[in-house]
Amino acid sequence: MHSPFAAPAWWAWSRLRFCPAHVSARGLAAFVLWLVVAVSPGWAEDPSGGGGTLDRGQVFTGSYAVADPGSDAVGDATTTIGGGAFDVNAFLGASRYYDHATPITGQNTITTNLEAGFFWNGHETLQHVVTNTTNFIADANDSWRGASVPDKYDRHATWASMLIGGRVTAGGDAVKQQGIAYGTDLRSGAIASSWVSPAYALSFNFTTDSFLTPYEQAFGVADVVNSSWGFSDPSGTDGYSVVMDGYSFQNPTTTYVVSAGNAGPGDNTVGSPGSGYNAITVAALSGANAYDAVAGFSSRGPQDFGYRNAANQPVTIAGVRAAVDIAAPGASLVSAFYGGQNGGNNITLANSTDGGSVANAYSNGIAGTSFSAPIVAGGASLVASAAKALPTLSGNPAAHESVVVKALLLTGADKTAGWDNGQQTVTVGSDTYIRTTQSLDWDAGAGRMNLDTTFDLQVNGQADVAGTATGNLGDVLRTGWDYGNAVLGTDNSYVISDWLRGGTTFTASLTWLRNRTFDYATVHYEDVAQADLNLSVWALDGNDQFTTLIARSESLYNTVEHLSFTLPSSGFYGLRVEYPLNTFDNSGGTWGTLADPQAYAMSWQAVPEPSTMVLAWMAGVGLLAAGTRRCTNVACHSAFAGGWATEGCQEVTRRIRRQATGCGGGDARHAAAHVALSRLAFQKTRGGASPS
Repeated sequence: MHSPFAAPAWWAWSRLRFCPAHVSARGLAAFVLWLVVAVSPGWAEDPSGGGGTLDRGQVFTGSYAVADPGSDAVGDATTTIGGGAFDVNAFLGASRYYDHATPITGQNTITTNLEAGFFWNGHETLQHVVTNTTNFIADANDSWRGASVPDKYDRHATWASMLIGGRVTAGGDAVKQQGIAYGTDLRSGAIASSWVSPAYALSFNFTTDSFLTPYEQAFGVADVVNSSWGFSDPSGTDGYSVVMDGYSFQNPTTTYVVSAGNAGPGDNTVGSPGSGYNAITVAALSGANAYDAVAGFSSRGPQDFGYRNAANQPVTIAGVRAAVDIAAPGASLVSAFYGGQNGGNNITLANSTDGGSVANAYSNGIAGTSFSAPIVAGGASLVASAAKALPTLSGNPAAHESVVVKALLLTGADKTAGWDNGQQTVTVGSDTYIRTTQSLDWDAGAGRMNLDTTFDLQVNGQADVAGTATGNLGDVLRTGWDYGNAVLGTDNSYVISDWLRGGTTFTASLTWLRNRTFDYATVHYEDVAQADLNLSVWALDGNDQFTTLIARSESLYNTVEHLSFTLPSSGFYGLRVEYPLNTFDNSGGTWGTLADPQAYAMSWQAVPEPSTMVLAWMAGVGLLAAGTRRCTNVACHSAFAGGWATEGCQEVTRRIRRQATGCGGGDARHAAAHVALSRLAFQKTRGGASPS
């Protein structure tokens, strides 16, 4: 069995080497941290295959990874939450949600920050959160000081929570105070049973019950849960890792966002829950105000893969997995400061001093994946909020699924400097295609969160394909998402209705959850199965047949597939979700069958280069002047004359393609001109960009 953090020397080394983050608070030194829990094995062996039982009688000791406090960084404070000079919310595209006709700020969602302690709701940005047992969740018996909320107020939780959902005060500075999802119903969960001396060393204890109670109450209630804490479990096979993945799997409308950890820049350094399989694991970006590079302290892969086999033994394969999913700013940030003598600074701890409980105090220059994670959690809350608030999405339960939220964020991400997911051109048999077995960049995942692009994917593209059938799923727009089911041995095929020009950047993500379960009453967990899905892009012939493989993401060990490449030539393309096998299977052969299919989400976008967009527009204008006389496509003409709804646009595009042979020569160029013309018509009649 794996014993996380078994070597004390590693802890001392990581503390000195891997957390170069700094904070200060109006002249009061604070600390930047990612909570790293050093625990004994959190489970007992169980005779059932792939499962175990948590030990309720054991107390675990955890530690925060803390750097020495740095110099006052007020001059470097840049964020959304900080300094007033640079708005990270706007930088990450959140304004696209805020500025919608129905402003999306996180309304109709619950976001819970779940870690060692509670955030302090006495800070001016967090005073909207009422003190009660709904908003502040902890075990009444085993948590630190039982049912008391104030005793669990903690500096780290306060930092993280303002980044998620802080609100601007009357006459205040929104850039400094406003969290990215400031309209969400912000809540707090605390797992610590006590803290360990000295004050802000930082270490804490937790019991099985103090851990489980807030998890049990948060998942299935919250739309998004953020956890900026972790422990060393590179393969994600410890009992607590399985349990947290189990909560995600069994509550698929709760999106779990977690920090990667501050143990970089070495490989295989992502800590649990980030090293699990069902969360969104977030890296930290530095380099304010560009935020285009992964911070040196940010944990990363390649990461070990692991599972519990039928004999309940851990099976680990070293260095084969991309554990980081996405990245966000994690340095030179500003957030709410709490210096009271509670939580990790309580009076029972050596060297505890009162740093002040001043409602308008802020920490400047903080850094760590503890802060990039809540920024992404806030972004996930905006996506979930749009799914609930916008009429075009609110009637579809699939829009709120955690795998949909994740797929949208990953496809929407910007590629950071040096981004590389291992894509290479290979020849396998008669197929020459772009292949990645890595899926994501080891350090940055899919790249830096971009909510502007995510909004287009979610709202202005293909909003799901009706139902969860398998096989040939019909036509889709050039941008959008789908929630579906995959069955072993069956390809799910999507025909993109638009003609795509060579040189277009095509990006797609496929996400799913590993089958892990947990029973709260018996504290028994199971590591059941992991599907191995592939994502591929194909060139189509004139009959919509998938004839030429262009690219495939075929990682055996991830629960994400991701492609981002340039289309080699102009033409029509399709997407496939393939399900050749299970990476491991303790289900007795049922997982992935028609009776027990694998749910997934896929999102995609085709973004033409600016020059090709101009050429397409010119082609449309030329067709208007000279070519339309040769074409009898009534649908195209009437569309140009009067406009159409989104689904009409899609149908016109399909008709243009299928009738190209009757529209002047039958080649793709004429069909492309019609598509360009139809886009121009949509923009002229609707006053905006085409939704397809």
